[in-house]
Amino acid sequence: MKFWQQKTIVLTLITVIGLLLAVATVAAQSTETQGKLAGAVYTDVNGDGVCVGTGVAGENPVPGVEIVFVSSDKATVISLTTGSDGTYGLAAAGQSIWEVTARPDASKWIVTSKNPLYVPVLPDTGLVQTDVNFCISQGGANAVIVLPQSGAAATNNLPMGVLVTAVLGVLIVLAGVALEWRRRKVAG
Repeated sequence: MKFWQQKTIVLTLITVIGLLLAVATVAAQSTETQGKLAGAVYTDVNGDGVCVGTGVAGENPVPGVEIVFVSSDKATVISLTTGSDGTYGLAAAGQSIWEVTARPDASKWIVTSKNPLYVPVLPDTGLVQTDVNFCISQGGANAVIVLPQSGAAATNNLPMGVLVTAVLGVLIVLAGVALEWRRRKVAG
């Protein structure tokens, strides 16, 4: 076996090992820790937008209210309904800034609290977010609704695994080009 053939085999093995390490790195980083969102919907008797821990009689949990969750990349949309005790929960929520919207029956209720809510489920802000609560008041479709300002901060963080994979991919292509060039030079 010629020297250049031995060198080619060694370079190929190094390239394959590098590729396997890159795939393992991406796989390890893609198993992100999941979070949780939970809260409740309460009756807002006096319509002031505050309904939790106020001491106002009648500000009770409301069952059967639709809650919609949308991830910041808009790729995940989940709809749940509050339980008999007015609570809801999204277990295993992916890391995102979630847009959480209460959608009660518009013929009977209006939302008096901020709606939608933007809830970060991220390692630096906390993966478990509870007390994501909404207040609704009886009023129906003819009530005046003041909509909150919408929008959440965008994140442009490129995952490290993607960057490592891209760099290794370029290196593999360059190594292949160099090996082919050398093969043709020796053969020619």
